[in-house]
Amino acid sequence: MFFSVALVVSLFCFWEVVRVSAAGADNQQTSPHKKANIPDPADFVGSETCETCHEDIGKKFAENPHSRLAMLHGGKGVTCESCHGPGREHVEGGGDIEKILRFSTMTPKATDEKCLECHAAAHPNFERSAHGDAGVSCTSCHSIHKFENDVSLLKVSQPKLCYTCHTDVKPAFSQPFHHKVDEGLIDCSDCHNPHGSFKDKGLHSSVAGDAVCVKCHTETAGPFVYEHQPIRTDGCTFCHSPHGSPNPRLLTRNNVNSLCLQCHSASMNFNAPGIPSFHNQAKQYPACTVCHVQIHGSNADSVYFR
Repeated sequence: MFFSVALVVSLFCFWEVVRVSAAGADNQQTSPHKKANIPDPADFVGSETCETCHEDIGKKFAENPHSRLAMLHGGKGVTCESCHGPGREHVEGGGDIEKILRFSTMTPKATDEKCLECHAAAHPNFERSAHGDAGVSCTSCHSIHKFENDVSLLKVSQPKLCYTCHTDVKPAFSQPFHHKVDEGLIDCSDCHNPHGSFKDKGLHSSVAGDAVCVKCHTETAGPFVYEHQPIRTDGCTFCHSPHGSPNPRLLTRNNVNSLCLQCHSASMNFNAPGIPSFHNQAKQYPACTVCHVQIHGSNADSVYFR
């Protein structure tokens, strides 16, 4: 009996120690994007005070989504001091620029942390994105006060903004066959997520996890009874150059048959079936897709005839 009571008491004490320790740890944990110290409300001077010197910026800010958000909350939302910090010392110092937070003097990481205090939920992958790793900060692409695109507050509209860094991609959109990015039909961000993605190249994906291509090319989405395996294993870019190509349908080869023979050849170490003997490739044959019309997948035929 004594042993049972002692065991119960011991277990209870152990549980209390674990519970209190966990509670203490939870209280100490703070979001990496939360301010460590809450400023004194008396240190805030209000946007009206800021506008006495920064009149032009104040007028422009009225068109800003941040300003509209503030108005929705009775002026208590995002204001000048939400980003630049309390302004009392700056004002009392006669506009001393060393006594106010200036993004032009901040490191990319510090800038990102400031923006992510509000935008972390919308862009949870930014810190592990290619842009984040490369030190491309929020203000490299966005400008709160001098923006060209009033939706995303971009400094310059797409694709011109993207081309400032991705110069290697720009020539592809001058190819005879290309996605209509330069024409303004689609944007880079329709396919790529500049704030981070779990997909290669920062690509978006569909709700079902399919390639971003099927968002527009729905006829290739499937699922199919008979799938063309490279689509699942290698993706659309195994056969297509997504930005641009000298070949119709953005194909990586100028001849459909030579593209198919990359896999369907006895000399290749693939599990794909070889070319039948009556398909004499030494002669001029129509493109494979003349017969194999459902090349992305079929629900009726294992060799994609229909």
